[in-house]
Amino acid sequence: MQRARDPILWVGAIVVLAAGLHGLIASTAWVGQPFAGFLLLENRVVPSAGLAHWPAVQGGELFQSELVSVDGQRLGHANELPPLLRSQPIGTGFLYRFESPEGPVHQVIETRLFKRSDWILLFGSFLFCGLGLACVGLTIRYLRPNDPAADGGALSLWIIGMWALTAMDLYGPYQLFRAHAFFECLIFAGTFHLALVFPSPRRLVRDSPWLPWALYGVAAALGVWGQLGLHEPRVYVQMHRIAMTAFGAAALTLIACQVWTFLRPPSFEARQRVKVLALGAVGALTPQVVLSLSSAASGGQAPENLMGWSGIFFPISVAYAVLRSDMLQVDALLRRTLSYAVLTGIVAVSYAAIIVGIEPLFRGEGSRWIPALALAGFSALILLPLRDRIQSAVDRVFFRNSYDFRRIVAESSARLAAVTELPVVTHYLERVVGDTLMPESLEFELLNPVPPESSPARVERRRVRGRDDGGLDVMFVAERQIVAMMRLGRPLSGRFYSGDDRRFLATLANQGAVAIQNALALRDLAELNQTLEEKVEERTSELLRALHELKETQRQMVHQEKMASVGQLVAGVAHEINNPLNFIEGNLFHLHEYTDALRKVIEGYEAATVEARSEVRERMAAIREDAELSYILEDLDGVIGGCEEGVRRTTTIVRDLRTFSRMDSGEVVGVDIPAALDATLNLLRGRLTGIEVQRDYQPLPPVECLEGQINQVFMNLIANAADAMGDRGTLRVRVGQQDPDHVDVEVEDEGCGIGAQDLERIFEPFFTTKAVGRGTGLGLAISYGVIARHGGRIDVDSVPGEGTRFRVRLPLTFTKQETGDRS
Repeated sequence: MQRARDPILWVGAIVVLAAGLHGLIASTAWVGQPFAGFLLLENRVVPSAGLAHWPAVQGGELFQSELVSVDGQRLGHANELPPLLRSQPIGTGFLYRFESPEGPVHQVIETRLFKRSDWILLFGSFLFCGLGLACVGLTIRYLRPNDPAADGGALSLWIIGMWALTAMDLYGPYQLFRAHAFFECLIFAGTFHLALVFPSPRRLVRDSPWLPWALYGVAAALGVWGQLGLHEPRVYVQMHRIAMTAFGAAALTLIACQVWTFLRPPSFEARQRVKVLALGAVGALTPQVVLSLSSAASGGQAPENLMGWSGIFFPISVAYAVLRSDMLQVDALLRRTLSYAVLTGIVAVSYAAIIVGIEPLFRGEGSRWIPALALAGFSALILLPLRDRIQSAVDRVFFRNSYDFRRIVAESSARLAAVTELPVVTHYLERVVGDTLMPESLEFELLNPVPPESSPARVERRRVRGRDDGGLDVMFVAERQIVAMMRLGRPLSGRFYSGDDRRFLATLANQGAVAIQNALALRDLAELNQTLEEKVEERTSELLRALHELKETQRQMVHQEKMASVGQLVAGVAHEINNPLNFIEGNLFHLHEYTDALRKVIEGYEAATVEARSEVRERMAAIREDAELSYILEDLDGVIGGCEEGVRRTTTIVRDLRTFSRMDSGEVVGVDIPAALDATLNLLRGRLTGIEVQRDYQPLPPVECLEGQINQVFMNLIANAADAMGDRGTLRVRVGQQDPDHVDVEVEDEGCGIGAQDLERIFEPFFTTKAVGRGTGLGLAISYGVIARHGGRIDVDSVPGEGTRFRVRLPLTFTKQETGDRS
C-alpha cells in the first residue's frame, strides 16, 4: 500500500504515458506525407538518425549539419520545409545547402513518401524501446523502493526511456524538442549512477552518497546551457557532442565496473548480477552486430534501425538482476549460452571450410547440396561427441569446477541410503563437503526439528543461503522442518561459491536431511523401547485420573438430575400449599377482627347487667363460670397469635421452596464480588458477634451474574458458617482466580464440621444438621441451583471438629444453564 502511494512513481508513470501518447500521435501524422528524405530538428540541424534506404542518409555526411537554404531560398525555421515539399509532386528534386564543420555541402535530393514501414523502422523502435525502458525502470522502483542498485537502475532506465519517447516528436511538430535535449544531457549521469551502485554500491558512493546527485547536477547544468542556445545550431551541436562523449565515457565506466566486480566480487549475488547483465548485453548487441554485418555485406540495404528493437534486452536484464532473489539458475543459463556459442562458432568455421575446400571440386546442378550434406556428416561424427568435452572445458575455464557433480551425488545417495547410525551420517556429510568444496571452516549442527522462520515454499527454494563474509548456510529440511544446519566458510581458493556449488549443496542437503531423519527415527524407536514400561505406567496413571474425573463428573450430573427432579416436585407442592395458606392467612386477619368485636359485646353486656335485677346478674355470672369465659378471653389472643406465627413460618417455607424450584430472571449485571461479600458480612454482623473475620481479596474484573441470587448464595454460606461456630472462631473469606476465565470464592469456618455420611446429602432439599426450628434445609440446595444456573460449581471439604470450607467457582461471562426444572 505504501509503494502504491509513492508520488515519484505516479508522476513518472504519468509523464511516460503522456509522452508516449503525444509521440504516437505526432509520429503517425508523418505516414502518407512527403518528406525530404532526411530528418530535420527544430534548429535546422540534421540529426544522426535515419534509415539505410534513404539516399540522403547513405554515407552520413549530412549528420549534424545545418540546413541553410532550399533551392536558393534561405530557410528561417524548420517548419518552413514541409509546406515547400508538399507544394511539389513526389520525386521532385530540391537543391539543399548545408553547413558542416568541414564546409558547405550542396546536394540535390528527391522528395519521398513516408511509408508505414518507415514509421515502424524509425518511430516504432523509439516507441517500443522507450516504453520498455521507462516501464522497466518504474517497475524496479515499485518492487524495490529502498534498494540503492534499484534506485540507480530505475532512474537511469527511466531517463533513457524518456529520451527515446521524446525523440518521436523530435522531427516535428517539435513540442518536446526541449525535453528531448534536456534528457539527452541526463543520460550520462544516469549511466554513471548505475555504474556506481550496480550490482552493489561502490565504496566511493558509500563514503560520498552525494556523488550521484552531483553528477545529475552537472548534467542539469549542461542541459540548462543547451536550453539557452538550443536554437543556435553550433551551440546545439557542441552540447550534443559533449553529452554523447560523456555518455560514452559513462558506458565504458559501467563496463569496467562490471568486469572488475566479476573478477573481484564482493559477494556471490554481485557476481551473479554481473552475469545477468552480461547476458542482457549479449542479447541486446548480438542482433545489432548481425544487422551491421548484413548491412555491410548488402551494401547498406539491411534495415539498421531494427537494431533498436533488441535494446530492450538490456533493461530487462538489469531488472532481473535487481529483483531476482534466487540467482542459482544464472550459471546454468550462462553455461549453456557459452557452450552453444562455441558450438555455433565451430559450425560456422566448419561450414566456411567445407565451402572453400569442397565446392571447387563439385560443380553442377546438384552440387549446392553437397556442402550441406558434408556439414551434416561432420556434425554427426565430430560435433556431437565433442559436445560434452566442450561443456567440461567451458566449466573449467569460466566456472572453475574441478569435481564430477553427478558422480559425487550418486555415490552420496547410495552411501546415505545404507547408513542408519546418526554419527556416521554426520561424519560422511562433513567429509564429502570438505573434500569437494574445501572451505576454510565447516560447522555441522543437529537441531531439534523446528519449523522454519520463512514460509515452507521459500525454504524449499532457499535451502542454501549466502552470508556477507562469503560463506554459506545450508539447511537440511525434511517434511518442512529444519533438522540440521551446516555452516561453511569461504573456499580456500579465495573464490566465491558458484551456482553449481550451491546446487550440489542443495542436493546433498535433501539427501542428508532424509538420512538424518531416518537415523533420528531409529534412535527414537530404540529409546522408546527402553522406556516403554515407564510410558505404559504413566499412561495408566493418566487413564486412572481420567476415570476418576469421569466418575466425579457423572456423580455431579446425577446429582443435578436428582436436584432437577426434586425441584419439579417441590414446585408442585409449593403451588398446592400456597393457595390454602393464603386463604388461612386472610381468614386469620378477619378472625382477629371478629374476636375483638365479640370481646367488646361481652364487655357491654356485663356492664349492662350491673344495673339489672339480681337474678339476671346471677344468671350471667353462672353462664360466665360454666363457659370459662374469662379463660377463653385471656387465651384467645395467644391462640390466634400462634396461628399467625405458624402461617408466617409456613409462608417462609413455601417461599424458599419456590426459590429453590425456580429462580427469578433478573437482569445480568457486572458484579464486584469483593464488594458483594462485604455487604453480606455487614448484614450479618449481628450473627457474627465474637467471630473474627479475615478477608483475602485479589484484584479481579467484574463478574456477569444475577446479583440478587449470588448475594443470596453468599448470605447462605456465611450464615451457615456463623451458626456452625456460635460466638467464637475465625471466618476466612477468600477471592481469587486460578485461570483468567473464572473467579473462585472460598468461605472457611472453624465450626463443628460435617460428618462424612452427611457430606453427600447437604445439597439435598430439606436436609439439615441444625436443631429443629433453626433451619429449613433449603439454603444449600438453593445455593447449589443458583451456581449451577450460572455455569459454575460449588464444592465442600469438611473435617468434623475442625471446620468446613465451601468453594464457589463462577465464570466471568454469564451463560444461563438449563437444569431441567420447570417453573
